[in-house]
Amino acid sequence: MDAGLTVSEQIVLLGLDTRDGTPREQLRVGCAVAAAPLLRLVLSGGVVDRDGRLVAVQQPSEEDPLASAVTGQIRQHPEAKPQAWLLSVRDQALTAAYDGLLAKGLVRREGRKILGAFGSHRYPVTDPSVPAALRGELAAVVLAGASPAQGTAELITLLHHAGLHAWLSPTRARRRRSRAWRRWRPAWGRRRR
Repeated sequence: MDAGLTVSEQIVLLGLDTRDGTPREQLRVGCAVAAAPLLRLVLSGGVVDRDGRLVAVQQPSEEDPLASAVTGQIRQHPEAKPQAWLLSVRDQALTAAYDGLLAKGLVRREGRKILGAFGSHRYPVTDPSVPAALRGELAAVVLAGASPAQGTAELITLLHHAGLHAWLSPTRARRRRSRAWRRWRPAWGRRRR
């Protein structure tokens, strides 16, 4: 699927509820979106593994502020774990992904109040064919074994490591939960005679 979306924007788009555009799994989505620039840096050779630690060896271009932010975190806090670097740029990465989707006209922002006091946003999708095509491409790779494009492979990797692998095959996840329920139910739901 090539709609000019970055991997981060694809993750955010998949994370929106299909009915009303409410963001789902925000913590995991945020971590996956923040990990996308780090993955790009590793694949391009800008960040390498030296003695079990990640080291920034190149300064990314100024056109990619998220990669610059991740590189800055790596250089400022070399002793920190990657999780700390990603958490420090998570909000910036999410904002950039939502802004990109808004600029491309794929979502619209709607403000709302939760419990009458807390401001929140939801992002209804304006063109449902884009996330449907993205899910179709993921299903073709994951379920049918098609060869993935580079961006699709990155997307699958990030979703899997963020614990969002149920999004790769929602029907399979439902079946797995159903099987697990049937397996455990007899253990505690049985009547005693």
